[in-house]
Order: sequence, then structure tokens, then C-alpha cells
Amino acid sequence: MIKFLYSCTWTISAVVTVAALSGCASAPANEIAPAPSENVTSFSASLASNGLPSGWQPWIMSRLLKKTEYKIVHEAGTPILQAQSESSASGLLQEVSIDPIVKRYISWRWKAPQLIAGADNSRGSADDSPVRVVIAFDGDKKKFDFEDRAMADMVRLFSGREMPYATLMYIWENKLPVGTVLENAHSSRAKMIVAESGTARIGQWLTMTRNVLEDYRKAFDEEPGKIISVGVMTDTNTTGSKIMAYYGDILFSNSVSSGSGASGLSPAITEGAVR
Repeated sequence: MIKFLYSCTWTISAVVTVAALSGCASAPANEIAPAPSENVTSFSASLASNGLPSGWQPWIMSRLLKKTEYKIVHEAGTPILQAQSESSASGLLQEVSIDPIVKRYISWRWKAPQLIAGADNSRGSADDSPVRVVIAFDGDKKKFDFEDRAMADMVRLFSGREMPYATLMYIWENKLPVGTVLENAHSSRAKMIVAESGTARIGQWLTMTRNVLEDYRKAFDEEPGKIISVGVMTDTNTTGSKIMAYYGDILFSNSVSSGSGASGLSPAITEGAVR
């Protein structure tokens, strides 16, 4: 996957690190972009067929890496996003402006027909995942330590973009327990949370709901700033694997019931197979 790892020697890992941290970052200052929305554009509302969904833009890890292919397909008459990865790493993202204090729940649907053999997100040399949902946050970058400032400078130098203050990523892990927070060895500003684990529910449409506010507090031990972008990514570059996965709509809301129709379930995480 994105190797958020940094070393003093410029390897592909270091290049991908910069690309990953710039993916959900602000656009270059000289680039005029439309005002970010308070809502994530639905894949199911897309009029495209066999093309990118409207409102989303490519998230390129590195020109040195193959790109994961994304396109809108239809399942039972409903547009969904299909991802096909073969030793590749790239994603799609959308800039937003969402207050996680107000809209603290994120709900999404995903389906992974299979897991990635050998993937282990606790190791940078095998950190692939069939599906990911990535959230970037604004914040006070004066709090960056030396390593984070150095990484932010590299992001700006190599991508022309500003590194977000914090990045939270929900993943499907092979073995680690749901709720596990994975630290990054070289940047305190990027964390992964295991939202699904194991093979029990592969091949099923799952509706996932997470309390972003509580997850952020748990991961970073502070209050979050505004959410500035949302992304999805399917990657197999570290394991050299081939996989296909699917994404449904992503929604932020102020309650579990309005976000997922799962009223009464745990505010920390709600999981269920959508059949």
C-alpha cells in the first residue's frame, strides 16, 4: 500500500509516502477549484458508465507505480464503483468541508470478493488492503514536530500540494482485530483503523458505520478539525497481487440512524451484511 514510511534514501517507498500524504491534501494555491461540498457525491447517483464517477478525481500515488483502475458499473440496476488492482496503488478522492463534531458518523458500503494473501498492515513491506476509506482533516500545522514538518516540506516540493494536518484510514485487514489503531513509524499525522477483519464476510456487501469523532480522538488524542477530503483506495503494490473490489455510497451524518438505518447499534462501529 501506501508506504507512509520515510527514509533518508529516496526509494519507491519514500516517493509513495509523499504521494500518499499529498493525495488527500489541499489543491495547489494557483489552482482554482470549486468550493468543497458538505456532502460526499454518491456513486449511485453517477450517470457515468464504465467511467469515473462525477465529483471525484484521481488520486495518483506515483508515476513509478501502476494505477488501480476505477469505473462505475451497475449491480442490480444500481451504479457502484468497481476497483481493479494488479500490483498497483492509486485511488479516488473528493474535496469536502464537513464538521465532524456535527456530522460525526460516516457510513459506507464495500465488498471484497477476496483478501490479499500475505498482506499485513502492521508491516510496511506488506501493507496492502482490498478496500480503504480515507479521511483527511484540517488543523494547526504549527503543532507538527520536526519529522512531520520535513514530510510536509517534501509533499509541497514534490506534489505542489499541502499535506493535511491529519489522515485517518479505515481498512479491511487479514488478521488484526476490528478497532485496532495502526501507528505510522515516521509520521504521527497518519493512522489506520481496522474496520473489518478476516474472511468471514468476504464476497458480501457490508454496510460500515464508524464514529469519526471518537475514532479521531482515539487515534490522535485531540479534537479534530474540519474534514477536508474523502478518498477510496484499493492497492496491491507491495504484495504484487491482483484483486477486484467494490464501493457503495459514502455518507456523513449526525446520527447512526440517519447515516445507516442502524438505529440502536453501537455508535463506535456498526457492521452488517447488505444482501
